[in-house]
Amino acid sequence: MTPLTLMTILAHPDDESFPIGGTLAKAAAEGWRVHLVTATRGEAGIPGKNKAETAVLRETELRRACAELGVQQLTFLDYVDGMLDNIPEGTGAARLLDLMRQSTPDVVITFGPDGISGHPDHLAIHRWTTMAFDQYRQEVKRPLRLYYIAPSEATQQGCGIPPPAEAVGGPVAFIDVGDYLVQKVRATQQHQSQNPPFTGDPESEAQTMSCHELFRLARPQIAANGHSLETELFAAFQKHDKVQRTS
Repeated sequence: MTPLTLMTILAHPDDESFPIGGTLAKAAAEGWRVHLVTATRGEAGIPGKNKAETAVLRETELRRACAELGVQQLTFLDYVDGMLDNIPEGTGAARLLDLMRQSTPDVVITFGPDGISGHPDHLAIHRWTTMAFDQYRQEVKRPLRLYYIAPSEATQQGCGIPPPAEAVGGPVAFIDVGDYLVQKVRATQQHQSQNPPFTGDPESEAQTMSCHELFRLARPQIAANGHSLETELFAAFQKHDKVQRTS
């Protein structure tokens, strides 16, 4: 039996902690193998600081955040922060397809078409990941799912209030991460170079945070009005502690 694998594909160190750290921690705690792919080392993320020094610092911060969240595998694509638009889409997608073939994910998470913030690197990762996933899905004869991090307007929803599908752009996965907010705070606090908003005691800070993280189910493509709200972590694959697949 092989543990189910969650692959998360993002652009920069800290992308994993601020929007979806609770989901990654929850997946790891429930027995999933969590593989994080980060395209760059965030070299452009500290104005006025040498890029090589910044890359070393931000990689260190990311590794510490991964330890807090329970991420078992971290892969860098070794691209340069702010330059992903210069990489041919086919090249970026091919890199990710190779990683998918090696890691054999059951679920992939990446940015949606808005890139959360519209950052060009985020948008490039969205395109590459979607292209790679569509090819990988054709090759693999088992159920797979691709989720997009919900549009930024949807992330403003409060605890227990799922947004309409229209706000997210498709079927909603509304994941309760209340039990993992302390881990999420600790992970964000590892990214000190990015001036995290949570500077106090992690348990106190966790009480001020939204207890849900939101995703749009992108693949398989299902009409929003024909798909019930998902409230379990990727419920199509697991029932409570059943987080293994035959291989």
